[in-house]
Amino acid sequence: MLLFTNARIEAISAAGTFLSKEGNLQTSAVGDFKPGELGCRPRGGSGVTKERIGVVYLTDGRRDDLTYASAVALGLNHSRGIDIHIVQAGFSADPPPTVLELLQAKGHRLATHTLLTVDRGLPGRGHITPTAYAKSDAIALVSNEHDVVCYLDNDTLAVQPLDLEVAAPKAQPLAAAPDLSISTGSDNPTFFANCDKHGLQRRYFNSGLLIINASRWRASGIPERYEAAVRAHAEFCPYWDGSCTDLDQCAFNIAAGGSWETLPVEFNVQKSAFQTPYWDRALIRHYTGSKKFLPARAHRADGKERSVLRRIAHECQDLGLEIPAGYLGLAYWANRLRRKAERARISRLIGQFLVV
Repeated sequence: MLLFTNARIEAISAAGTFLSKEGNLQTSAVGDFKPGELGCRPRGGSGVTKERIGVVYLTDGRRDDLTYASAVALGLNHSRGIDIHIVQAGFSADPPPTVLELLQAKGHRLATHTLLTVDRGLPGRGHITPTAYAKSDAIALVSNEHDVVCYLDNDTLAVQPLDLEVAAPKAQPLAAAPDLSISTGSDNPTFFANCDKHGLQRRYFNSGLLIINASRWRASGIPERYEAAVRAHAEFCPYWDGSCTDLDQCAFNIAAGGSWETLPVEFNVQKSAFQTPYWDRALIRHYTGSKKFLPARAHRADGKERSVLRRIAHECQDLGLEIPAGYLGLAYWANRLRRKAERARISRLIGQFLVV
């Protein structure tokens, strides 16, 4: 459930002009913009935006260094123009000017939206705030504007060239990558037994990257089932057969059931696979847990990651990023050696999971 404010839409036009207007996102009009100039076209109007993938980030403003660095990394690595939507939960703020300039230069467009979420009365957990429950709201905000919508958590970092269009679901409403901690039994050894006990499929995706066929998604009933699942999950998690520290992810899996396609893990390699061959091959790295890719730390950032972050720091100086010097890469390799046993364990579990 959601409410839209009179949202300020901000975008780069084809000519590179930064635009700012007022409009009501609940109607078919958004001010006097021309559809071809917008990162999100007016509902009911014609425009080119539906042919472009819409990428959605949801933020409460607490870690917008991550939000905009993630958006820029994606813009630098994506093979074709995309429309990036920054959905700001309960606040309104301008994006950094250098971020806008860089994304426009790469053929992308950016829009910011203000979203007032209905208080679900549910708490956050640890570093995850209750804003996470509003992922479905953020998706709904732009799902009429694009044929394909990609939701991304702001702790994701694209580190290699990629094309999200090839990952769009072919027949289902949703495509996602497996959660490497849960699906392998690494974090939850009773996962498979609990799935059998509660009549759930032994498939479980990570909700940090969701690629959605918008029309199938709206018709699937998943958004409605998600709302019911969120409330039920707050009392009991069938995957853990009891309490659970997750907020939205289990509910999305319950709501989707079997109606999702499995993406190659390279599209969303979570931090549980840190420093494994899967991490090395990742198109998008996902810094699950409390320690993110910013602030950058020498023992966590390999050469590939430092290269992406250095370019962001150079091109978008108003983000104020500080990147460890190259010679400090020795700290990464020392950390890799220290974690040899853990790397071998999770690599074995992931390998066993992928051959099933």
